[in-house]
Amino acid sequence: MPPIRHVDPHLRRDVRLLGRFLGEVLIEQEGQALFDLEERVRRLSIQRRRGPKSGRRAAATELAALLREMPLERAEPVLRAFSTYFRLANLAEQHHRIRRTREHAIGGHQGLQRGSLEAVMQSLKQAGIPASRVREMILSMRVTLTLTAHPTQAARRTVLQKTYRLARLLEERDRGHLTPREKADILTSMREEITALWQTDELRRERPTVGDEVKNALWYVEEVLGEQLSLMPETLDWAFERAYGEPLGVLATPVRLHSWVGGDMDGNPLVTPEVLADTLRAHRARGLRALLAEVYRLGWVLTQSERHAFISKELRASLEQDAADLPEVMARHGSRTEGEPWRRKLRFMEARLQAALVYVEGRRAGRTEPLAPAAYRSPMEMLGDLELLERSLVDAKSRHGGLRQVRRLIARVRVMGFHLAELEVRAPAEDARSAATSFGGGPAPTGGGSRLLAVLQRVREAQAESGEGCCRTLILSMASSAEDVLAAFTCARQSGLWDEARGCATVDVVPLFEQLGALDDGPRVLRELFAHPEYRQHLKARGVQEVMVGYSDSGKEVGLLAASAALYRAQSALTQVAHEAGVQLRLFHGRGETVARGGGPAHEAILALPPGSVGGTYKATEQGEALDQKYARPELARRTLELVLGGVLLHSLDAQPRVAPEEEAPFRAAFDELAELGRRAYRALVWEDPDFVPFFQAATPIEEIAALPIGSRPSKRAAGGLESLRAIPWVFAWTQNRAILPGWYGVGSALEEYGSRPEGLALLKRMYRQWPFFHTVIDNVAMVLAKSDMAIASRYAALAPDSTRPLWERIRAEFSRTRRWVKRVTGESRLLEGNRQLRESISLRNPYVDPMSFLQVELLRRKRAGCDNCDRPLLLTLAGIAAGMRNTG
Repeated sequence: MPPIRHVDPHLRRDVRLLGRFLGEVLIEQEGQALFDLEERVRRLSIQRRRGPKSGRRAAATELAALLREMPLERAEPVLRAFSTYFRLANLAEQHHRIRRTREHAIGGHQGLQRGSLEAVMQSLKQAGIPASRVREMILSMRVTLTLTAHPTQAARRTVLQKTYRLARLLEERDRGHLTPREKADILTSMREEITALWQTDELRRERPTVGDEVKNALWYVEEVLGEQLSLMPETLDWAFERAYGEPLGVLATPVRLHSWVGGDMDGNPLVTPEVLADTLRAHRARGLRALLAEVYRLGWVLTQSERHAFISKELRASLEQDAADLPEVMARHGSRTEGEPWRRKLRFMEARLQAALVYVEGRRAGRTEPLAPAAYRSPMEMLGDLELLERSLVDAKSRHGGLRQVRRLIARVRVMGFHLAELEVRAPAEDARSAATSFGGGPAPTGGGSRLLAVLQRVREAQAESGEGCCRTLILSMASSAEDVLAAFTCARQSGLWDEARGCATVDVVPLFEQLGALDDGPRVLRELFAHPEYRQHLKARGVQEVMVGYSDSGKEVGLLAASAALYRAQSALTQVAHEAGVQLRLFHGRGETVARGGGPAHEAILALPPGSVGGTYKATEQGEALDQKYARPELARRTLELVLGGVLLHSLDAQPRVAPEEEAPFRAAFDELAELGRRAYRALVWEDPDFVPFFQAATPIEEIAALPIGSRPSKRAAGGLESLRAIPWVFAWTQNRAILPGWYGVGSALEEYGSRPEGLALLKRMYRQWPFFHTVIDNVAMVLAKSDMAIASRYAALAPDSTRPLWERIRAEFSRTRRWVKRVTGESRLLEGNRQLRESISLRNPYVDPMSFLQVELLRRKRAGCDNCDRPLLLTLAGIAAGMRNTG
């Protein structure tokens, strides 16, 4: 394997090691001839990128010819080789991120890592924010991360499990003083895992069910996030004390986990009332099992004897009551726990959890036995027992004898309750309108309306069974009016989701403003809702109005700049309207992982939000491959959580970089004008040029994406053309053909027209230096441009009808224009000049993605010519390119 240029030596070492093992596996499993063929493809691809300029075009021509002539039976193992390489490269990069974080934490010349909670606390202190104000904010802050099952995770769970084991082996190899035998054993284990990975089918044979997606999402919670969230109070306390020299003094649990998986009905007919009900019980059953395991482990920690530790009267009284309530437990464990009061208390707690679990599992199996009287009915009951243990340990001078572990479990129960993640329901606004008009003798609801009413009945039953906290959010997609929200409010009340004493529904109704018109009308919708007497009483009792803003459909509708401007305007105006009405507002950011769908670095994205729009509350979706990239390993999850919490703290305490007040108005006016210029250019291409749809269908693998079995939800909301296509496959298709058009088209035209005016470029440069929002937008566009490859995209464009050639030339010209003007605005001579790590990552990957792209073009050509056995290798290219580009949709 040739040297990898401009890559950290530790990362290079890991990539070379894993690549060497993969080469050995290829020779062993497929033979020397296949390995030689793969090496020839790889060398040509590298020469196309890194060789002398005179030879690059020749290398590209030779590579295309080689792949064009390659028989399918040879193409599949070659594709698998490159795809497996990317899994290993991704793994090495994740490990290197963890390594860098540890190096910063250890200290030395590097100092605190940017975005870490320690660095944030130091920034707050340097900004003059007193400790009391920071403590108050941490206590009141609420950050909600909502897991979704959008079809963007192209890898099977079986494959991911193997890469996780490889990750642990890399960690073991890095740490500690290993004996020669231990080193050899680690290397042998790596080789075994890579062999097993090669022999494992990376493609699913059939689409996952909703239940499969529920299990996949909850895996991250059970295996990684649960522990990390229980540790977060200690992390906050540590960072606070290091900065301010005093302990935080409170058990802060600001993060909550929610999920749409199993509750998102928008365009997914498989989410039925029965599926939702089973999902709710699956959440509770898995949550109770996890708590049972934690309580059992705690029993091996709290082994204090009454001979050596003081037993409080409160603990003694509690044990007496437990013995009366649970005599069978006392009979079974009484003698074993004699003289060990804390261990005995934990045995009683286990029994209460077990009784709750037996009830839930019985309900899932169709049994109707009532909940046992001694069972925990709510997390609050368990918290009461845990807090009793906490007080008793303090009284017994056991602050260093298990108190920390008890507090971790308290934090876990506060954050996750019995459900691991709180389920949310999403439904189209039109379904709510249809259902509401059916009351009082109106017309029968549509199928969607009937399903919504049945789902709300199941939510009511679940709340009666498990408490309101299991599911209390109803999101209305494509909402555009106050009538939409009031219709859903009526449906909730009619379905029995109503608290008569408080005069409110027991769910929050959340409008999702997704398209340009809805975003601009959002403030008017809120004013109308706030003026509605019954709904206003509901808000008074609930304490908050949540509004979701969608980044995906707005970008598909009007392009990146116009969508960004509309979202910024909407968030500013919604915040102002709520403030004037005296209503607390919680904005829910429906971000994807690609720039075209609101993605980008989380910390910077939060700091770039409009002033006042965070206010201690932040909620966002976590989608698709984001779960694996951010939460697959404990260190990655901790880093992600710190970046989000740090951004919310800085923004809420007004300590983030801000544009000067006198500059804000002209900056916003200039961006609104850029947005309009970008909108015209984007709409003229995507929505107004009659050749665009035929070009899109031919020059991207959009039809083949629909066949990829990676998610339960269809790629379209309903039958129709481009307007019905979801934003995820829209972006996925453009990522596959390497143009990534939604992330930049229209930006160059807007910058050129505005920047060519007198003083225009000077203003744009000043905006980039001084306004975090504009800086983030431009940096994200630069990232997309750096990942795009128009030479490869041209090969896809050649699949389109000749009549679309002028359209493709417009796209190429806009790409060149955008590159040129982004560099002029940033002042950089090349893209990503100031982001070495991202530049290295792209440089590492591109030569290995290219052969899969070349092969995908050839396979698309063959399939469209009638080839019957192209489907599997074609799907391999889709998954491989997704792994190489590090995002799908």
